[in-house]
Order: sequence, then structure tokens, then C-alpha cells
Amino acid sequence: MLSIPVKSALLLLILSAALPALAEESDNAFSGFIGGGVGVKPKYSGAKKNDTTFLPAVRVNYGPFFIGGVDTLTAFGWQFAKTEHWTFALGAGADLSPRHESDDEYLRGMGDIKTSPRAFTSAIYRNDILNAGLILSQDVGGNQQGFLLTTYANLSWRPWQDLRLFTGPSLSWADSDYMQTQHGVSAQQSSRSGLARYDAGAGLEKMGWEVGADYDLTSSWRVSARVMAQRLEGDAADSPLTQEKQQLSYALLLAWRF
Repeated sequence: MLSIPVKSALLLLILSAALPALAEESDNAFSGFIGGGVGVKPKYSGAKKNDTTFLPAVRVNYGPFFIGGVDTLTAFGWQFAKTEHWTFALGAGADLSPRHESDDEYLRGMGDIKTSPRAFTSAIYRNDILNAGLILSQDVGGNQQGFLLTTYANLSWRPWQDLRLFTGPSLSWADSDYMQTQHGVSAQQSSRSGLARYDAGAGLEKMGWEVGADYDLTSSWRVSARVMAQRLEGDAADSPLTQEKQQLSYALLLAWRF
């Protein structure tokens, strides 16, 4: 398990790297997108059954500040440093749809995972063909939801101006607090659910590959499609909660940009 000083060092690493190039505030004008669509994803991480849900798609920027999605979080953030290709941000948010016992009959007796605030910091690199990022987040609500590192890299291609295709890998690594909450089974949970007690330790949680497309219908309207294949790894894969290691998710979205 990472010690608090090590976690703090990781969280500060990308911040200190950007200090020489603190971003100047952009024009104080609103921009972003709002929309939604339909998504198909596993009922929980490790489930063998899928669920079809409405997916909101919202991002609002005002100068260097923003509200929107950061990894699995709905977050408020500050882009404190920006260069031609790099953007560094920090902020706080929460996963607004954590796992609930009612999500799947297999979870009966496991109880609900609480919605807990998390602090995050991120470094994103973009150019004409590459979009890559590193996101570090830490539970700050005292709910034993730990530390999570997520990274990804996508290559993009524009066969014509209005269409962007992209694909690339992702992975996530988590400490023992996060892994135990998401994939472990405590003694109390075991007695209620009938599942074997299981202690999940720190390590690689999942690896994935995404394929996506964005098509601009007009200058303001965009339709997007996503397919994500993920594989649970390590203690996440071996958990008695895991019915299926291979996880597939799909999404189709329509958004208005402003």
C-alpha cells in the first residue's frame, strides 16, 4: 500500500512539472457542450450482465475553470497551467453512480459503496494525432476509497474534416483501500452474501482498449460513438465478485457545442 507521503508526492509530481509555465487565464467566456445519449455497460465492474442507461454529456468551461467529467468523476476543476500541447488541472469531484447492492442480484448482502468526494490532478497532452493523459485521484471523504491512477493514449485520424476516428489503450492502478472497497469482500459482507471473504491488495486493476468516432453534423451539433473493451487484472480479476473478467461498454451520444 502506498504511504501518505508517497501518494502526496505522486499527486504533486505533475503539478511541480508545470510550475514554470503557469497558464494565463483565457477569455472569461462560457464554452463547452451539453447533451446525452444511450450507453450499454456491465451492471458493475466484474458483472456478466449489462445495463442500458441514459448517459449525460456535459462540459462547461469559464476561463480556466470547468465542470464536467474527469475519468469516472463528475468534477469541478481549474486548468492552472497550459502550453501549446499540455494542459494541467486540479480539482475535486465524485463518482455519482457508485456500486449499489441493488445493481445486480449477485451483489445481495454486499451493501452499497458510498458516494465520496475525491481530489484529482491531471496532465493531458494533445496534438493533431495524439491525445494522452494521466489522472490521479484520492478519496478525501474518509470512506476508505483510496488512491487511483488512470492513464490512456489515443491516436486519431481525420479521413475528412468533419469526422475524427480514434483508438488506443488505457489502464488503471489502485492502492489497497480502493481495491478492497471495489473488489474485496469483508467478513461482514461474506456472512451476509455467502461469498468467500477476500482481501484485495494494491496493484493493476484493469487494462482496456477504446475505439471511437466523432462526427460534426453542423458547427454546433456533434454525434459520437464509443466502444470500450476492458479486462480486469490482478486481485480485481480474482475477486469472488468478478463473474466476467472481460468487460464491454458501448455509447452513442449527441451533444450541442457552444
